[in-house]
Amino acid sequence: MYPSDFRDTSAEVWVTLLAALCSSRQAEITDTLVELLVALVHKINTRAERRVEKQLTAELKKVRGKEGILF
Repeated sequence: MYPSDFRDTSAEVWVTLLAALCSSRQAEITDTLVELLVALVHKINTRAERRVEKQLTAELKKVRGKEGILF
């Protein structure tokens, strides 16, 4: 329908179309929020993994005679 045709429709049709639009927009917003949450969790996980690797590397550098222990 064209926007100008909405004036000629009954209130029931207008409310039904509005409800369909709101439902569709709610689904889009929910999907977008879930995608943002997944991206945030992935970013937090990546930062945590880097931090752990950095700590392990720093601890490995502190050990004296590590070449002898490793070989």
